[in-house]
Amino acid sequence: MRASIRYCSLSIASPSGQALVGQRWALGAQRSEGTVSITAVVFDLADVLLEFGGVASVSRLSHGRIGAAEFGRLWQSHAADRLYRGLCTPDEFAAAAVAELSLPAAPGAFLEEFRTWLRGPYPGAFELLAEVRTRVVVSCLSNTNALDVARFRDEFALGRRFDHCFFSNEIGLRKPERECYDHVLARLGLSADPERAVFFDDSLSCVEGARAVGMRAYQASSVAGIRGHLVALGVLPGDSHAPGV
Repeated sequence: MRASIRYCSLSIASPSGQALVGQRWALGAQRSEGTVSITAVVFDLADVLLEFGGVASVSRLSHGRIGAAEFGRLWQSHAADRLYRGLCTPDEFAAAAVAELSLPAAPGAFLEEFRTWLRGPYPGAFELLAEVRTRVVVSCLSNTNALDVARFRDEFALGRRFDHCFFSNEIGLRKPERECYDHVLARLGLSADPERAVFFDDSLSCVEGARAVGMRAYQASSVAGIRGHLVALGVLPGDSHAPGV
C-alpha cells in the first residue's frame, strides 16, 4: 500500500446548502493493484462518533422490559420512517413510540428522555475528524431528526467539523436506501467513482447498502477501529495514532 498526492475538484456545501466549487489537495490511498485513491470519507454519527444512550433510556422507561432487539425494531416502524424523513414532528413520534412500545410513560416524558440519547463525542472522535479532514473531504450521513440536528449544529458544531452534513430529515432520504447513498455520491462528485468514498456505520444493513452502490464501507465498533481502517486504506499514515496513545 502506498500513498499518492492528488489534486481534485470537489463540491463543497455552504451553510445555506448551496454547492460551492472548491479545490483541495487530498492525500488518498493508492493500492498496488490499481490506481483507485480515496478522496472522501463519510461517517455515521450515533454509536460511531457520538455516544448513544437510547437503548439504556428505553430500558429504564420500560422497567427493563425492552432490550436492544425490540428497540431496534422501533426504528423500522412507520413512525420512525416519517421522523427520519422529516414528515412528522418529534412530539408526534414520541406519541407513536410510546404506543408502539407500550411504555408506561407519557409522550412528554419519552421526549425528554429522547433528547438525552445522543451524548458527547467518543474520546478521540473529533480529533480523528480533524486529522482526516486535512487529507480528504469529510462528511456525515445520519438518519436523524430536527431535535438532534439542532444539537449537532449548536452544541457539537458539526457544521464546522464536516465539509458536508447529510441529515435524513433534511434530504428526505434514509439509509440503507440506495437513493440515499446515490444522493451523497452525487453531492461529492463521485457518482461515477463510488469506490473513492469510504463509509463507516455501526449498522450492518447500512454498511451493506453503501457497498451495494460501490462505496467501500465498514462496520464501526470504535474510534480506534476506524483509524485502523483509514491507515490500512492509506488515508492516514502508518504511524498515525490517537492523541495521547
